[in-house]
Amino acid sequence: MAQKKTPAKIRGVYERDRGSGVWWIRFAEDGKVRREKGGRRSDAVALYQKRKADVRAGIKLPSILRQRPVSISDLGEEAKKWYKDHGKRDLRTFIGRMDLIMKELGGRPADSVKPKEIDDWLSGHLEWSPATKNRYKTVLSKAYQLGLSGDRVSRNPVRSVERRNEGDGRIRYLRPDEEVRLKAAIARRYPGHMPALVFALHTGLRKSEQFGLRWCDVDMNRRVIIVPHPKNNRSREITMNETCFAVVENLYKNRPDDDRVFRSDRYKKRPIADIKKAFENALKEAKIEHFTWHCLRHTFITRLVQAGVDLRTVQYLAGHQSLAMTGRYSHFAPGLNQAAVRRLDQVVFN
Repeated sequence: MAQKKTPAKIRGVYERDRGSGVWWIRFAEDGKVRREKGGRRSDAVALYQKRKADVRAGIKLPSILRQRPVSISDLGEEAKKWYKDHGKRDLRTFIGRMDLIMKELGGRPADSVKPKEIDDWLSGHLEWSPATKNRYKTVLSKAYQLGLSGDRVSRNPVRSVERRNEGDGRIRYLRPDEEVRLKAAIARRYPGHMPALVFALHTGLRKSEQFGLRWCDVDMNRRVIIVPHPKNNRSREITMNETCFAVVENLYKNRPDDDRVFRSDRYKKRPIADIKKAFENALKEAKIEHFTWHCLRHTFITRLVQAGVDLRTVQYLAGHQSLAMTGRYSHFAPGLNQAAVRRLDQVVFN
């Protein structure tokens, strides 16, 4: 059986991704190398011949073709600037994720990326949880969304990438004996971080909310913390209990300025961006495993439910968008559930 003949190579016509069936052309105009998508090989050959003829005849390319294709890095830089200009509370997190996306995908022309390539890229990060993959998907989609609004790209391929199933997630909270050991470890190694720990246990703020908190968000007279939502214009108020207020009052008396609430004791009172390393060291010394700073938020919510606080109130204090999210903690109040079903014992049927 005769072998299929390989088409002769034509200079300036190439298949950028082998086996894709999509061919491109490369030619020079005014001393600059131009690249253009041709489609099928025969179409690319015809387009290449036309462009070369136009160049010889002095016919200028349409301006849109002379421009450099918009890359994912271009979209990323524009998205970061948009986030900064709009004062988004999760700016630091967004920039961190966007920088990684730009590092790994930034050189790609934005309009050439296919949904499957994005899905494969997410799947390639085996160390990421489904939730983390969804967060990176959201960041990249936002960059494309902003690009679409500015006519920088023609489509958003991320929208066609299916979200990962995150499940109910693991609710890890701090047990009383663990709290004693953790506080002892922090008091020995990082006493300046004790206020942040106590504050987290008594407010349940997300890490970005806590370390982005400014004194203008704290009402000392009413003893409430105003927490702006990082994704919309809504906010919620957290009433400080006595333990929390004592911590905040002491920080207020010793504040260097009216900007960030939580400051470093070691580095000239600079705002604390993250205490991950110190916290992990303290956890290791306290022999507490499978625990992160976010688990302090789980601890706050779990203790409210165990104390008999109704789920609607817990939903508001936690800043959950739906009651279903709060419902994940309902099993921590078995006494309330038992009391509810026991009411049926009192029902008399005639």
